[in-house]
Amino acid sequence: MIIGWSLGIVSVVIASLAQILLKRAAEIDANKFINKFLNLRVITAYVLLFFSLFVNTFVLRHLELKILPCITATSFLWILLFSYLFLGEKPSTNKVIGMIMIMVGVIVAQF
Repeated sequence: MIIGWSLGIVSVVIASLAQILLKRAAEIDANKFINKFLNLRVITAYVLLFFSLFVNTFVLRHLELKILPCITATSFLWILLFSYLFLGEKPSTNKVIGMIMIMVGVIVAQF
């Protein structure tokens, strides 16, 4: 059970980091259309997303089905945190309120 929870959280963190990489890659001003989509950041992000999907499939074998969506819902929190840390984005009041609501929902869903 602990392994399932741990791997689930690791999977969500990896997917969140991949989304930050994709956002960073979108900021690249590429001269050619193909260069915008075939660069190291985009390819790395998609590899990370595939790996996260693989880990999620493994996690489903070790956790009840109702638990993984709760773990996955925390991805919004991770993306907000990583956007602040790596991209310098400041969260708005509405985003913070949304995060609180998501976390309360995750906690309530566990009982």
